[in-house]
Amino acid sequence: MKIDFTSDINKGYEDALGYKSIDKFIIKLAWWHLAIFTLVAVLVSVFKIADRYPSPLSWRVISVSSAVVTVLIAALATSLVAFTHGRTRTHYGWRVLVTIGLVIYSYLLIYISGGSIEMHFHFFMIAAVLAVFADWRLGWILLVMTALHHGVLNFVEPGWVYYYGRNDFAVISHALPVLVTVIFTTVLCVTHRQALVDLEKMKKDRDQELDQIDKLLSEKETMLAKQLTMGTSK
Repeated sequence: MKIDFTSDINKGYEDALGYKSIDKFIIKLAWWHLAIFTLVAVLVSVFKIADRYPSPLSWRVISVSSAVVTVLIAALATSLVAFTHGRTRTHYGWRVLVTIGLVIYSYLLIYISGGSIEMHFHFFMIAAVLAVFADWRLGWILLVMTALHHGVLNFVEPGWVYYYGRNDFAVISHALPVLVTVIFTTVLCVTHRQALVDLEKMKKDRDQELDQIDKLLSEKETMLAKQLTMGTSK
């Protein structure tokens, strides 16, 4: 596996990887994220569900103004995915933007829930979703963003990460499962991509062999036609 975080390693294999249908799914997923997040923001701020019963959706009540700001950021995250499709220099550039946009939702869900542990699962969900692109680098970008989020906010605003406040050990205990997940998705992406590359190579080799066979048959037909013509003329 070549370590390359700049070029589009899947260029030329877009059709084989089914990017056309995958891209449509990802864009729909981004819009669904916005709709669901808006609903959660309303439940947390307007209906104040944290005051009524313990909920994985919210361990605290946030103001309506704060909820509005988070929804606006969520809209920007969705826009980053939906409105940049086909506008980047390479498809890889768009895949990176998709990664950033979806991980921003992980940030927002954890923040708006007051550090709910259940909302941390969103990082794992996104790691699994990104595997559909068969691009192992996306998982490592997610890992870096996760580490920065937990590592920085644990000291700056721990309440945005954990409902129980600052916990240095939790940063490590959360990072390790994400690391293991990214390692697994890396193996999955590399294996999937290599299988398709090998399959495409087999198809090209087969097409070349068929072309050679057609060429030989054509040459034989030409020779037979000449022989028949010469025999008839005699």
